[in-house]
Amino acid sequence: MLAFQLSLQLIILIAVGFVVWRRGFVDENFDESLTSFILNFALPCMIIKSFSAEYSPEQMKNCAILLVLSIILLAFWYGMGQIVYRVYKGHTGRILRFGTMFTNFSFVGIPVVEALYGQTGLLYFVVFIVPIRMVYYSAAKPLLSPPGVTPEQKTFWQNLKGWLSPPVAAVFIGLIMYITGFSFPPAIDKTISGIGAVSSPMGMILCGITLGKNNVKSLLKLKYLRMPVLRNLILPAITIFIMYFLPVDPLVAKIVVIYSALPVASLLAAFTIQYDPDPEARLESAGSVFFSILACAVTIPLWAQAAEYLF
Repeated sequence: MLAFQLSLQLIILIAVGFVVWRRGFVDENFDESLTSFILNFALPCMIIKSFSAEYSPEQMKNCAILLVLSIILLAFWYGMGQIVYRVYKGHTGRILRFGTMFTNFSFVGIPVVEALYGQTGLLYFVVFIVPIRMVYYSAAKPLLSPPGVTPEQKTFWQNLKGWLSPPVAAVFIGLIMYITGFSFPPAIDKTISGIGAVSSPMGMILCGITLGKNNVKSLLKLKYLRMPVLRNLILPAITIFIMYFLPVDPLVAKIVVIYSALPVASLLAAFTIQYDPDPEARLESAGSVFFSILACAVTIPLWAQAAEYLF
């Protein structure tokens, strides 16, 4: 019931963002500015705050396990994405391949995990997505660009800057604080907590603004249901099957399952616009995001309940 109520709340926040954009309450560049603020400031504050718990060797062990699982599963999901790409080919294959690997781990994942599993669950989740986040931005262009487009060659320092984005850096800062027991003075701690608290609701409103920029009627095509079927149903089923046979802490297993049950990354549409000139590809990416987010109101409670039953 909690998962369903949370999903319903997320859908309402998305609807707020949709209305805000359609009624013209914000300008053309508001979503870009809001994205920058959330990813570079509010989200790192939330991540740092998630580590404000008493040090536990068992939790550190689980964090190490989650890092290893993240790398292994990311490689596995990439392999599945390649299979999907070979089946569908073209822009559909590229979009589904990207969706196979990456979910909406920031704007949807963090509030869902925090509500379902509390502070410890949030700590585990932000650690689990560190390798995924480091690959996410650098992989978008090669995964979504049409054949023949040569990926931009970046220097070591450019790659390092991308890998150590503010949310990733916040994880390392939080880990140091967690291990050493360091804490900020109350005034600073409450400020960090307050700023971090806005990242979840504003992130979902941002999703709604992004959807509001599209003609909804043009997104209502049956073929765009491929993404939610793959991302919201098939992949979580495979992931929960794998985790069932692994001897890990039940909360670790639940965190991995919830990641796989999240809707496709909302930036898929923006990345496709940036890297694929085909208008149909851009429309399909927006439709895929639209249906995947709508479906999560049903599928996240489904997989959360299944994880509670199995682990």
